[in-house]
Amino acid sequence: MFIDSESASMPTSLRSLLYISRLAAGYSSTEVGRIVKQAREMNAIHGITGVLVFDGDWFAQYVEGAPEAMALLEAHLRADPRHSDFTVVDAGLSGPERRFPGWVMGYADSDLGSSGLDIPALAQTHPCGALERFAGAIRTLDIF
Repeated sequence: MFIDSESASMPTSLRSLLYISRLAAGYSSTEVGRIVKQAREMNAIHGITGVLVFDGDWFAQYVEGAPEAMALLEAHLRADPRHSDFTVVDAGLSGPERRFPGWVMGYADSDLGSSGLDIPALAQTHPCGALERFAGAIRTLDIF
């Protein structure tokens, strides 16, 4: 098969996903540490980067990576019993540049007062606005 060198050197597009979900009944906030640890391990293996915010009840997460890896991650997230009310806020191809390249899985605890991020309201916002609102709130949080 012939591959021209110009197209072979072009970076591939990343797929991104911004979703919200709720900590499932029967799980306490102590489960969140295990979720973050598992996500960091799996994301490192699969080349996925992103950030997770938890407000004590709701999660908001933005992740990005190769389309194949992201499809597997989304299927895993939808099936994970530790959260409910899984809602995709924004998803699609996002180009070759990562929004959060330094975080295999950045994490922040948040509340409405500290970040101005009303996580459930993200689902009612236009996808572009939701992503900008999320990214803006990330800048105000201590991410680790």
